[in-house]
Amino acid sequence: MPNVELRDFRPARDLPLIAKWLRRPHVARWWGDPVGTLAGIADHPEEMAAIIVVDMNPVGYLCWQTPSRAELKEAGLADLPNDLIDIDIMIGERTMMGQGVGPEALRLLFEKLRALGVRLVGVATSLANQRALAAFPKVNLQPYRDYFEMGEDYRYFTKQLNDGFFSP
Repeated sequence: MPNVELRDFRPARDLPLIAKWLRRPHVARWWGDPVGTLAGIADHPEEMAAIIVVDMNPVGYLCWQTPSRAELKEAGLADLPNDLIDIDIMIGERTMMGQGVGPEALRLLFEKLRALGVRLVGVATSLANQRALAAFPKVNLQPYRDYFEMGEDYRYFTKQLNDGFFSP
């Protein structure tokens, strides 16, 4: 497996590369409109994002946030706790897909969030995204619920990082 690390996200350095990734078909299919998505990434807090690096080369992007109650309710996930941290992941370099980079990047993020006291993390994927559906269980993300949003069926996965009362 390649040597995977997480590097701090710096918009001035990283946004041009992310813009390039967002235009690639294997990313655009899941991340949507490149212009709107890039604007959202640019506005995302730097301390809640990272660049996935393999052998010192940037290959992907991770971000995390606490979703609003309205966002959870809209997705039919209102029963998830308020302290849930939702994660988004992108592998921008197609040659790195299927190499274990995504699961390893998630494992590294889980370690970081666990050390910060995060209790529960979650991640969503389209039921059509076979790579994600195969990758998430590799880091013990458990299926929580399927839901329908924006014209597509999704599956939400969760993982408990620290003790608490949540039990999917």
